[in-house]
Amino acid sequence: MSQKKYRVDIPASFINENKLDDEKIIQIRKEDNRLILEKPTIDKNNEAISLRYFIYPSIVITLIFCYSIYQKSLGQIPLTGNFSIASHLIYLGLISGMCSFSYFFIKGKRNPKNKSTLDIYWRNVPTIIFSFTVTLALLLSSFFWMISKLFVGASFDVFTATAVFFVFACIINYFMIYSANIFTSSMIVSLLIAVIIGGVFFAMLTNSQSKWWQHNFSYLGTNEAVRSWPFNLTLILASLLMIALVDYLFVNLKNHGYKGKGITILQVLMTILSISLGGVGFFPNNEGVWHELHNRAANLMVFIIIILIIGIKWLLPKVTKEFLIVSYGIAVILLVANFLFETIGYFSLTVFEIIAFGLAFSWILLLLQQINRLCAYEDDIILVKLEEVDN
Repeated sequence: MSQKKYRVDIPASFINENKLDDEKIIQIRKEDNRLILEKPTIDKNNEAISLRYFIYPSIVITLIFCYSIYQKSLGQIPLTGNFSIASHLIYLGLISGMCSFSYFFIKGKRNPKNKSTLDIYWRNVPTIIFSFTVTLALLLSSFFWMISKLFVGASFDVFTATAVFFVFACIINYFMIYSANIFTSSMIVSLLIAVIIGGVFFAMLTNSQSKWWQHNFSYLGTNEAVRSWPFNLTLILASLLMIALVDYLFVNLKNHGYKGKGITILQVLMTILSISLGGVGFFPNNEGVWHELHNRAANLMVFIIIILIIGIKWLLPKVTKEFLIVSYGIAVILLVANFLFETIGYFSLTVFEIIAFGLAFSWILLLLQQINRLCAYEDDIILVKLEEVDN
């Protein structure tokens, strides 16, 4: 039995805009439940270049690692600890990974044919590079913290330690180069999620012995915590990412014809919200004036989120009914949680803070998704017609 064949009609404007008229073949790739139309990605020469670029910096930092071992005259190198494979990978791998990512990201940004980073502004590039560097630092710190719990007291001879270091160095550089090559503007939201979840989770892990949950959520960023920098840096970094994302999204909104007082007010409120999020991390909940500044930044966040939830129907054009229902539902849950905490004392402070933080962060992500939908609503989606043809 012969298989049916179909002809696909694609608008000429789409072909011309994406410079597909010179292509003999256009590939259709299945990703999850989506069909993605794109140019062929098979490029053996590009693969060789990528291989060379992630191996060379790995060799360089491995030589530095060997020299460091030689200076200490050690016969056995511990896997984790102050002077170990892990400590050298966190510092040397972080520097190498940052340089690899920066080089390929800036190279791609300067390429006029690379449309994936064309709509990312140069003023946001330092924030993106810094964000990926901190994300890598959190990943490495979390990974080797878990390794230290699994392999207590593990050590290797010089040659084995060098081989282990080189393999991990290659993985780090490859990951950063790959991230730079596939980075698109829409990945800023994913980066924001990764930074928030990764940073907070790592702060919880490193302070598990101090039983932080018996105090409050903000305890993770105080000077009483074992390591306060992951929590505070996470919030500051998330703030910078949100500012960059708001800047990118609202410029795109205006380019798509969405203008007016509502859009301007929404942009100002979301920018202030981003700054107040950074303030919560910049002013840790320590005693004295820091506590007061921390509370003011947190209260400002709550106040702006309430205003946004109430006014989003009038501030954001074409807002969906489903989003409004979810927004009002989150507002009701927050009010109920506040009642259970403040009035009858059913919730502890830690539980209330985690619930409020999780719901508020989720709603902000949904709002950013709604704004991004408007930017891509008309120009980035086309309808194609399938027509059956004879074999």
